[in-house]
Amino acid sequence: MEGESVFENRRPSWTLWWKQIGLAVLVLLAGIGGDAAIGGIVGAGLVFGYVVFSRAQSRYIVTDERIKGKIGVLSKEEMEYRIADIRSIGSSQSIFERLVGHGTIEFQSGANNKLIWHGVPEYKEVTNTVREQQRQYE
Repeated sequence: MEGESVFENRRPSWTLWWKQIGLAVLVLLAGIGGDAAIGGIVGAGLVFGYVVFSRAQSRYIVTDERIKGKIGVLSKEEMEYRIADIRSIGSSQSIFERLVGHGTIEFQSGANNKLIWHGVPEYKEVTNTVREQQRQYE
């Protein structure tokens, strides 16, 4: 993305990894409740470490030319669209997302080409930034 201006560079919300965080808590509680306290602490630490590292590597990026979503470490998903190719933008917020202050953005570039960003902090601001950049291509 050399030569491009970056307008948004956000990490997904922690809630994107709620299953892994829940697993870490369960492993920790199981370890503390049994004879294997050290094993529970180490196991929970490994799971939580994975979550922290995965989140640090994940990004939602908006530049003057494209949008790019990059999620995960072990199972990695990366997708990008040119801003000029985006045909529609939708956003939503579930009840849970309202409580934690983030939302979901869906970009569509063609009939079946969708890019969905989950757990986006300040999702309305990100959506508006993409729309502003689209105006440059009209």
